[in-house]
Amino acid sequence: MKRKDSKRRSNPEQGYWKESVHTPLSYWFLVIAIGIEFVLGFRNISTLFGILCILEGVFGIIGLLFLDMMHGTKSKSFIYPDKFKKVHPELFIRFAITFGVIVVIQIVFQIIPLITTTELALAIVFCSVIEEYFFRGILLESAFKSARRAKSDQKFTVWKYSAKKKKAPKEITYVELLAILLSAVIFASFHINYYGNPNLLLTVFMGGLWLSAVYWWNKDLTAVILAHFMLNIIFVYQFWRVML
Repeated sequence: MKRKDSKRRSNPEQGYWKESVHTPLSYWFLVIAIGIEFVLGFRNISTLFGILCILEGVFGIIGLLFLDMMHGTKSKSFIYPDKFKKVHPELFIRFAITFGVIVVIQIVFQIIPLITTTELALAIVFCSVIEEYFFRGILLESAFKSARRAKSDQKFTVWKYSAKKKKAPKEITYVELLAILLSAVIFASFHINYYGNPNLLLTVFMGGLWLSAVYWWNKDLTAVILAHFMLNIIFVYQFWRVML
């Protein structure tokens, strides 16, 4: 019995690989977001905005169909998990911390994206859900898997848990660190001309870096989705407040 407890403490993320990446909240949130992006995309198919909305929808479908498969979770269907991941009891705390830091990043850079129509505002708000599934979920999942086979000289400790908590130190591999950086770079690159404001690039990169780091730390996609979703709502509110 003691040997099993010791093994569980030395592998604090062991349960992550035995459940779906999707929680009921993140899954249905994604389904709604995909639907909205495709509707907006086909309504504006002749414009760059419409094409980008369709591209967002495709990203969402990739996350919906393949993230659990990349994760290694066995399921009878690619579309609907056999068993959802439970919503973490500390979800609100995780969301609050994640959102708080990303708001500080926004305050520091003071960038408000260009929003010209209600449809664009709607696309910006709901693309956050899809982008977290793709830029955090899909792009980081392979790095998480490689970390399970990493040797001691391929990783380093970023947080030492106290003996009272009976948790192993939090370690990150060089592959995971590189994946976090690349995820933020690709995420920022995707937004170069998205809002018609190139100065937004550094803001998006810093925000993407933070969201990727939080996802790595908690292995909780729902928390970063909610933080990104709320931030985009604030973007829309800021612009309309300025315009009015």
